Amino acid sequence: MKREFKVAALAAAIALSGCASDSDSTASLPLDTNQSQTAIQIDAVKQSIDLAEKTLESSYQADLDWFASIQVRDAKIALAEAKEYYAEFELDPSEANSSSGFFSSKTNLQATEEGIAKFNAHINKAESIRGEVLIVLEDAFGYREQLATINAAKYYPKTAKQLEQNLKKLVDYVANEDTDKAINAQPELVRKQRALEVKTVTRIYLSDAQKELKRLKTAKVGMHAPETLARAAAAVTAAEAFIAAEPRSTAKIIDKADEAMFSLNHAQQIATVVKKLKAMPEKDYERHVLSYEKILLEITLALGAEDMRDQAISKQGKNLVQYIKDNLRDEQKTMLAQQKVRSELIDEKARTAQLEKEVAKLSAQLLATKQAPAATAENATPVKSATVTTEADTTETTTTTNEAS
Repeated sequence: MKREFKVAALAAAIALSGCASDSDSTASLPLDTNQSQTAIQIDAVKQSIDLAEKTLESSYQADLDWFASIQVRDAKIALAEAKEYYAEFELDPSEANSSSGFFSSKTNLQATEEGIAKFNAHINKAESIRGEVLIVLEDAFGYREQLATINAAKYYPKTAKQLEQNLKKLVDYVANEDTDKAINAQPELVRKQRALEVKTVTRIYLSDAQKELKRLKTAKVGMHAPETLARAAAAVTAAEAFIAAEPRSTAKIIDKADEAMFSLNHAQQIATVVKKLKAMPEKDYERHVLSYEKILLEITLALGAEDMRDQAISKQGKNLVQYIKDNLRDEQKTMLAQQKVRSELIDEKARTAQLEKEVAKLSAQLLATKQAPAATAENATPVKSATVTTEADTTETTTTTNEAS
């Protein structure tokens, strides 16, 4: 279509003027100058198009089309138009200064440059919108990131999808310059996001305990161990409450979940024992009690304590616990004493090493002091000999002179 307009424009121009001209701005310049300038402009345009394509690709990686859909769409259209005009003179540079259309006063080169400028303007606007969105909707995006971290969409895909759609509406409000509407709608979205976070964390860390509690109730464990089961149920409730209050305190949540599961397993064990007792004939009561006393005796003997079976079983347990505490206390004192001795030994070794260094230093200094006089004497002896020799020679010379006289 654009090529047909250009052909019609050329035909009209020939009919009206009888001659062809590329543009008024270049007609007065020498041909070589025009060609050189055009080549530079074409090269610059090619680089701009390449850069624009890279920028567009990067914008997808940064989800810029999600934050500012309309602006990115318009940027793509502008780039496509720029590339279409560029195609007109990509292989034939002489077409760069040809008219871009029948009713257009721009050349193909100018139209290409204009398309690139529009592209950059739209991308810059999109980036500006993205920055504003992240500031205005900071809370909502914080929860969005947290939901992604715990993979909430895996456990509750429909809810996660709905919240993402709600967030997109708020983003579009900001993109359409209706920021107040986005701000007013954010608290309700954040409330729902937080509810999904709590729900997801509860499912991740506490679902096993919740299922076990349900199973124990269905199995009527409460009939045999009502108090123990009640404490276990309370532990599960406490863990749920803690997650609702602090869904990101992962370490503590794991501890709470472990405590709840421990309590549930305890309830199961107690119920099992009680059921056995209820089903046991009266004549087996003594044997059952003796089996537990035997366990206490084995522990007592293993620890080196005295046999306490002449006491009540409850008292046996208390005395055994006290015995263990006393031994642990003695062991702790022994360990502390050993640590003190080790520390003192280390300090003593350090002091000894320091003294050895000082002795070595003093020995070196003493040796140097002893060697200094000897070195001085050795250096002085040749000088003295020379002096004596000189005096002797003088005496001999004087004697010879007198004899001659």
